[in-house]
This record gives sequence, structure tokens and C-alpha cells, in this order.
Amino acid sequence: MTEARYTAAQITLHWSSAILVLAIIALPYGGDLFAGLLGGPGEVFTLHKSLGLLVMALTVLRLAVRARHGAPQVLPAEARLNLLAAKTGHALLYLLLVLMPLSGLLFGKRPLNLFWLVEIPPLPLSETVRGLAKDFHVTAQFLLFALILGHAGAAIWHHHVRRDGVLRAMLPARD
Repeated sequence: MTEARYTAAQITLHWSSAILVLAIIALPYGGDLFAGLLGGPGEVFTLHKSLGLLVMALTVLRLAVRARHGAPQVLPAEARLNLLAAKTGHALLYLLLVLMPLSGLLFGKRPLNLFWLVEIPPLPLSETVRGLAKDFHVTAQFLLFALILGHAGAAIWHHHVRRDGVLRAMLPARD
């Protein structure tokens, strides 16, 4: 029997997004280290914001690919609680991967220099809207951290405890 698998495009988009999200998280927390490498604290946030918008674009693409190809049935249909948890977790991850960059864009007061190539002026918003966007961004990061840890933990649990094909379905194929 052939094991259910995600498409090569879905796997590539998943792991590309995962690596980029880890870099986005690391940049502000390792600001001093990265500022030296990138030429200053402002450059750290230029990269942080640019990568965030890239992840948002990749997430929209991921959702389009998923809508076209669907997702393989890697959990048994009778595991209703696991299916609900997985669907809820994925929906929240996708939502945050879109809302986090948007909120970051909304609260910025200075132009965004997208990968040092294109300058995007700040949006003409009130301080109230900027404050709400910043509060959301700062608070939602902790929900994102929890979801990422839960997602990775569930994948490891499925692989090492359940020994089912859930993690293998998202790993690149071995020939």
C-alpha cells in the first residue's frame, strides 16, 4: 500500500516557510548578533519585516495549492479528536502567518525597505490603529510560538510514539 503524502509543492512550501519563520523569530531576539552581521539594528528589522511579508505571500500560495490538491488523509477517519485538533491548529497557524505580517505592516511608522529593493511608505493610519496593530503583533507572537511548538511536538509524537506516517507525509521523498 502506498503511504499518503503531500505533493512536492506542499512539502517545499511547508519547509521553506518553517525555515523562514524560525529566522523571523530569531532576528529580533538575536538583534545584537544580527545587527553586527547586517550593518545595524535597523537592518535587522528590514530583514525581519521583509521575510514576514515573504512568509505571508508563501502562506497565500500554500493555501491556493492546498485548495487545488487537498491534503492527504494521514490520520484515520475515526480519530475525530485528533483530526479536529490538527485542523484547528493548521487553521490558526495559517491565520497567524497572514495576520502577523499584516499587523507588523500596519503599526510601522517608517517606510519599509522590502529586501533593500523597494521602499513601501507607511500607511496613513491613526495612532490608535497603529497601537492596536502593535498590541496584536506583540501578543500574537506568543500564540504563534505555542502553535509552532505544538505542531512540531505533535509531528515528533506521531513519528516516535505512534509510529504512523504523519511526519513522513510531509518529509521530502527518499528515492
